[in-house]
Amino acid sequence: MKFTFIFYFPIYTFFITNVFSHGSVGDPVSRSYRIFQENPESPKNAASVAAIETAGTQAFYDWHEVSQLVPGYDPHSIEAYRTIIPDNQLAGAGRQKYSGLDLVRDDWPATSVNPGPYPVIFDAWTPHDPSYFLAFITREDWTPDQPLKWDDLEPLSGTDRVVRDGNYYRFTVDFPHRIGHHVMYVIWQRIDPAGEVFFSTSDIDFGDGKGIGNPGNGIGEINIPGIKDIRAEVDFSIQNDWNSGFTGEAEITNLADDSINSWELEFEIEQEISSFWNAELIEREGNHYTVRHAGWNQSIPAGGSVKFGFSAIPGNLESISPSHLTLNGVSLHTHVHEDYHPPFEIDVSATLMSSGAINQFNLSFPTKGGSVYMIQSSSDLHHWETIESGIDGNGSTIKRQFSAVSRNGFFRVTEE
Repeated sequence: MKFTFIFYFPIYTFFITNVFSHGSVGDPVSRSYRIFQENPESPKNAASVAAIETAGTQAFYDWHEVSQLVPGYDPHSIEAYRTIIPDNQLAGAGRQKYSGLDLVRDDWPATSVNPGPYPVIFDAWTPHDPSYFLAFITREDWTPDQPLKWDDLEPLSGTDRVVRDGNYYRFTVDFPHRIGHHVMYVIWQRIDPAGEVFFSTSDIDFGDGKGIGNPGNGIGEINIPGIKDIRAEVDFSIQNDWNSGFTGEAEITNLADDSINSWELEFEIEQEISSFWNAELIEREGNHYTVRHAGWNQSIPAGGSVKFGFSAIPGNLESISPSHLTLNGVSLHTHVHEDYHPPFEIDVSATLMSSGAINQFNLSFPTKGGSVYMIQSSSDLHHWETIESGIDGNGSTIKRQFSAVSRNGFFRVTEE
């Protein structure tokens, strides 16, 4: 009879979700993106405060998801959108989650613009092609003390000449003559059966209407959304190694002066990762992984850090060296932590009776101070029976003996 000993630390379940496109206008910055850049926990202006009081903070951590599903879309008409999104709810795409964007206020912060060509930058958090854009501006007699309605919009030319630039889409619109505060409304439509579509509302200010020139056409520079200005480091370390596999930890430290919100980390690693905790795996291609926050840990304050863990194979490593790291689209360097915990050595033996049959199993394993352990057994590796729990670790080696009579053939030790 062959008995096998199995050891692994806590098991965590992960789900790979479908990766949908996400995005919003970064220049002239949309309402949702601006509030996110301000930090939903400490907004800087009255309109943002009111929007958060109406819709809560989560809507603006999800600044790139102001969307609907419109399978009946038509690139030559907005009727399909009108049937789903009522007047007065255009900015929030008709969704209660984003209702704070629909507030009628004349103090929404606005980007200064002039009549003439303006280079629009759409920040596609997750790009998707094929797709197309539609852009609009409010009619000449519209004012910001009025709710935004479909009939208030006039089309802008230029969306037929879109250029993809990494995670950005760029196109140039031609602003007509306007005076004062207006709105640019952009629709990004995926060409697929589901018809996922994203809506962006950007406040713009023409002043007295006599200005000349916009960024990118002779005066000023094109603005890249400031949220991409990220300074951080990632420290990867081995927590436990039992030769056939290991658990690791990644710590992201924010080195900048502003918080990093809705973090998303990409990296490559030679080992095969099977599960994550305190982070969500959203995409894997070979040994390239993309993970993001788990919701509750989505913000990294200035000078602060967040940690997530993972389990991988094989083990018996001196260190791990992930490469090609990017955080929210910005390339980073990694710091490899080589002072890892020594391999978790398990000693398993059997005591035989005079007949040669197994009488008992002898199990010993090292512990860490402050940790609590549990021993379980199984006959099929799927259903586990707890033999003993609440074993306090004090840095010494724990020894146990178990009768082989009516005992399952597989064992594991877990850290509770």
